[in-house]
Amino acid sequence: MKKIKFTHYLPVFFGLFLMFCLAACTHDPVEPTPSEDPVPAVTEIPPIDYTPEVNDPVTNDFTMLKACVGSNSGDAADLLTQSGFLFNGERYTKTVGNVTKIVSIWPSDVVQQGELYVKDEELPVMLPIFKQWMQEFHASSAFSKLVRASYSMRVDNNSQSFDSYEAFTSALEAISPNANVSDISFYGNDIYANVYELFMDADNYTKWLELRIYNARAGQPADEFTESDLQAADLQKNILISKVDYLTFRPRGFYAMNVQNPVSTGNEIPFVAQYQPPGDFGWFKMFYQNTDNLLAHGSIVWMGCGELTFPESFRAGHKLDSGLPYPGQSRIAYINDEGQYCTVNAAQEVYLQRIWQTLSKQEEFQHYYGNSHKKVAVYLYTPSMGIGEPADWYYLVFTEQ
Repeated sequence: MKKIKFTHYLPVFFGLFLMFCLAACTHDPVEPTPSEDPVPAVTEIPPIDYTPEVNDPVTNDFTMLKACVGSNSGDAADLLTQSGFLFNGERYTKTVGNVTKIVSIWPSDVVQQGELYVKDEELPVMLPIFKQWMQEFHASSAFSKLVRASYSMRVDNNSQSFDSYEAFTSALEAISPNANVSDISFYGNDIYANVYELFMDADNYTKWLELRIYNARAGQPADEFTESDLQAADLQKNILISKVDYLTFRPRGFYAMNVQNPVSTGNEIPFVAQYQPPGDFGWFKMFYQNTDNLLAHGSIVWMGCGELTFPESFRAGHKLDSGLPYPGQSRIAYINDEGQYCTVNAAQEVYLQRIWQTLSKQEEFQHYYGNSHKKVAVYLYTPSMGIGEPADWYYLVFTEQ
């Protein structure tokens, strides 16, 4: 996969990435709750409606930048020119009043990333623009398709995070014109693998405001498979390993296998795990009961990307019209790098529900789950770390029958 140039606030961007994606207990700096503790109650969320992506008419800064990402470079250049931006040989600029807005787009064929930014301005200038861009995003059709969203700020050495757009914008209104703003940021991604970040830093040393939209899969098909490859023999194995995309929660195939001496007792799959953190190169291995029964093995690369070496490939499952009601963490839960089941809070469980909603519409998963008394196990595999690429990440879901 071609990697994209990143901006000056890279540590902030990927810090936010890791805060969200690793919240599912894997590689999480916060110790997970042991599975024998009470499982928190949670309200089931509506399922994702995977409608085709449609861009809004270009009427403001956000819709302009959003329309650039995924288009070819020539169309994006025409769009920026029509919006009043002039190309200076490297970037597109537009001055409104005394404020200059700058746009960078790349690569040269299908645009995967667009950045709109303002620099070297004081807080009273940048904060209204931040609010404007946030409002434009909220008013767009893209906002309703988000499956992750994070709102945070550090103002006058006070760090806060917010659960909703409304709480975040209310806090923005309360910021004093003389405040010391270390950072204000929004991060999210939608069902089309678009990643959005709105970031502002207005302290005594750095003055920067940026809206960034990025899609590492721009120009690629949304689904890996178009036809089912499920065979009757696939439903007669011991273990089903399902693959679910990290960004979009779409299914990415299955692998069915047998293990030696399957254990019929207990309500948890008996994992044995090995994990080597990526100093530069690391790996993980998941086994069933002992190290003679390999379930999964993949490399993890710091500042690069590893790969899953076992299973070597996944096949298309059979999608059904309806799924199963979400059973809660008593029947499906995350496992960590030690292969231990762990529970998470309601905010983190939202992603577990999305995984369930995807898999429970798959015939192969329904079959294995219907013939199992053991808890389904979800492991987040992150082959790229450090300057990681969440478009490379996915969940491995283990079901034993």
